[in-house]
Amino acid sequence: MHSRAILLAAALATLPACTYSSSHTVRTLSREVPTAGATAVRLNFPVGEVAILAADAAQVGLEVQILCNHGSRCADEAQGVDLQVEGQDPLRISLTGWPHSGNRGMKIKATIRVPRTLPLTADLGVGRMTVDGVGAGLRAELGVGDVEATLPEASVASVRMASGVGFASLRTSEGEQAGSRGLLSRSINWQKGTGKAAVRIDCGVGHAKVVLR
Repeated sequence: MHSRAILLAAALATLPACTYSSSHTVRTLSREVPTAGATAVRLNFPVGEVAILAADAAQVGLEVQILCNHGSRCADEAQGVDLQVEGQDPLRISLTGWPHSGNRGMKIKATIRVPRTLPLTADLGVGRMTVDGVGAGLRAELGVGDVEATLPEASVASVRMASGVGFASLRTSEGEQAGSRGLLSRSINWQKGTGKAAVRIDCGVGHAKVVLR
């Protein structure tokens, strides 16, 4: 077996350990970011659980809980973390002050509402990402974990998915299904949509799922 596949499979096996049962919230960051003049939205977060919801709004609404499961050092580090907003093409939202040498047991649990009419790029290093209702184009990148997107089929032209190790699946409103799994790179390339939006999901290690409805 290829050595890279072995290493990635080992990383996948650690995913169940990433839970919130022993974590507690040490800080909450809330913000409304206007999108006037923005051509797209790009989100970038390191570790945790991110839920992205499309809304009929002219701003990005964020509620980001910072959770710790390792004593006071993590809580102290969390005080230096904040939201960072830059640019308009795209409008980039990320966290500043995140520990560079390990996460100190720190992770996030975020709920983010984005305008339905703006293309979205979302990056998450490790954890779980869900996306609901985005119809203007989606690119999601996840290093290790699970990503699931439920999207309006009438808006979508194509879906491209790539998974290094794990499982990728697509289901349409008519029941059409495509899936792949394995220890080597798998991909799905669906181009039967009648809409205009392109969807691209890349998952290094873990599970990727798209549902069109």
